[in-house]
Amino acid sequence: MGGMFARLLHLSGAHVLVVDTIARPDNGIPFLQGDITDINGPLADQLASADVVILAVPERVALVAVRPLIKVLTAGTLLVDTLSVKARMIELVSAADDLEVLSLNPMFAPSLGIEGRPVATVTVYSGQRGQRLLRLIESWGGKVVHVRDHDRLAAASQALTHTAVLAFGLALSRLDVDIAELGAVAPPPHAMLLGLLARITSAEPEVYWDVQAGSQEAATARAALADEVRRFAGRVDRFADFAGVLAECRDLLGEHRAHYADACARALTEMTRPTEVGGDTMSLAQQEPHPTNWVESRISRTSDSMDRAFDEGLTGHVVTERQGKQVRLEDGSTAVEFVSCSYIGLEEHPDLVAAAEAALRRYGAHLSSSRNRMRPVYLGELEELLSEVYDRNKVVAFTSVGNVHLGLLPLLGSGALPSYPVSDKGATFVIDRTAHASMQVIRGILEQIGPVHRFDSDDKQALADILAEAGAAGRTPIVLVDGVGSMGGLIDVVGLHEAVKPYGGHLYVDDAHGISIAGRLGGGYAFDEFGDHLPPNVVIAGSLSKGFGGSGGFAVVPSDDDVHVLRKFANPLVFGHSIMVPMLAADVAAARLHLSGEVARLQERLWHNAKVFDDLTGGQMVNAGLRSPVRGAHFATEEAGFAATRRLRAAGVLVLPAFFPTVAKGTGLVRFALSALHEREHLETAADALGLERSLVTNH
Repeated sequence: MGGMFARLLHLSGAHVLVVDTIARPDNGIPFLQGDITDINGPLADQLASADVVILAVPERVALVAVRPLIKVLTAGTLLVDTLSVKARMIELVSAADDLEVLSLNPMFAPSLGIEGRPVATVTVYSGQRGQRLLRLIESWGGKVVHVRDHDRLAAASQALTHTAVLAFGLALSRLDVDIAELGAVAPPPHAMLLGLLARITSAEPEVYWDVQAGSQEAATARAALADEVRRFAGRVDRFADFAGVLAECRDLLGEHRAHYADACARALTEMTRPTEVGGDTMSLAQQEPHPTNWVESRISRTSDSMDRAFDEGLTGHVVTERQGKQVRLEDGSTAVEFVSCSYIGLEEHPDLVAAAEAALRRYGAHLSSSRNRMRPVYLGELEELLSEVYDRNKVVAFTSVGNVHLGLLPLLGSGALPSYPVSDKGATFVIDRTAHASMQVIRGILEQIGPVHRFDSDDKQALADILAEAGAAGRTPIVLVDGVGSMGGLIDVVGLHEAVKPYGGHLYVDDAHGISIAGRLGGGYAFDEFGDHLPPNVVIAGSLSKGFGGSGGFAVVPSDDDVHVLRKFANPLVFGHSIMVPMLAADVAAARLHLSGEVARLQERLWHNAKVFDDLTGGQMVNAGLRSPVRGAHFATEEAGFAATRRLRAAGVLVLPAFFPTVAKGTGLVRFALSALHEREHLETAADALGLERSLVTNH
């Protein structure tokens, strides 16, 4: 739960510091290793200067930590807990009336996301900071529900429910039935209970233990359930007694009975509706739940802010020529651009220009044929040179990274690639919520192959739960992530690879923004993190159109057998043409520059520019200090983001403004793509025009 709040607050523009006893991957959110039950040194200093402290730890830790914590907090600080049981915590903080105190209980697993989910709220000591946090929760799509008798409601809605489901499971165990046979004949209500049982038992025990232990209300709920089971057993012999049980339950539901009966009917109808999955016809009870239509959701949630940015000339710039990072626009004016993703600056290199011109003379503008029928000589040269960059692993070139996803992922999930085996039960796709839209949009295709889940890469527990669930179902998990985020930080690809190993899973890294910026030969962020080799069960997808300096995409796999399958069955290769000939020749020239050491020298200039820009902006930018070429300025409101973009435009600086749903609703972000070609005066002009001190969110 702490990971979810950290990510959402970070995306909303707050300065977030995560504290944990275990070292975390660098994901763009500052981290301090410390123990909240042993406050001293740097941790004490950070707590004393904090505006908001969210205690998202197990109950046993929170109850030990809270009294010492209160002593170091400054008056007016907002203290928040996320415990499932509130009575003991509220008793311990009752003396801290110089603080704002808010007790939250998100009534959902973080892996489900906050949108549309209830957050039970107990206000102990109110104030402006607490009210602002609640407004933020609502802006993220959460439903703030103020409750008076929290523990009684939680016992009825959580402890009682979990007890009933787990008791159902224990009873099944005593009946000694075969789950496979049971599932084949199970009516929908039983299948739904099995699903609930699977969900609860796939999580860490502590999650559900906190709900049950230490709460007198939970004990009362368990006792009530036990009493009613015994009473029910004595009322089944006579019809009149049995009918009386149903009558009592009808009276309980009262006027709400029709609503819940209709909701249940719709759920059970969905569970029993036959659909075709992978050539088999099965009901939803045998499948994973169908997610929201991604495209429909995106269209319905997108504001008109980008339209405004186009109308004001803040984006969508028309370029007539360029030299280095200076461009001439169609109105005749010149500007310095921080928009293009040419992080290394190879696209103007004389070798690339000469190669493209020579290819035009040899072939004309295009060789219109799929690569399996006829292809330019440059294609084989490119793939061989890239193989040298990637330690003799095999490389297949596509026309774009999106086409890599479209061509490779269905084959990966189907177990068609020899180096990436998939269990007989099939694959489960697990996609990071911040992964690029080109992966998100093909979720519907992937669902034809196996279940698709989404997770937050900084929420280890949510991922662990999904992996455990896939493992329990006998499925092979395939985790899909970016390497370098186009708007955020760096993904811990090594940690994710370790996480999927116990389940025989695979890791698919879209390192489009990481290619060329790292590694001795420019293999990219992910390849560099893996020690310049491709570990087993890892696929790297890369771009030739960003730092690389040319055009297209590619996939790195370990064997010729994998390449053979891709060339034979990956649709974009079978039915699509090769990369346009002049750009393919330029790609070959760029690959040679990678192998020559030229790219390594340009990397040094890129990171020098990144450090200069971080210094000029006071280290306040998103990704400051990281080996990412992307920097961002978060603003508390869209209007502040617009104002900053206007100032930059007036100063002759082009940037990429972003609004909801790319960032949190109501906020704005200005993205800078740094390059080895930027000069110091470009960086100084941009930093001066940005004017961070005027409106950048600086909450701790």
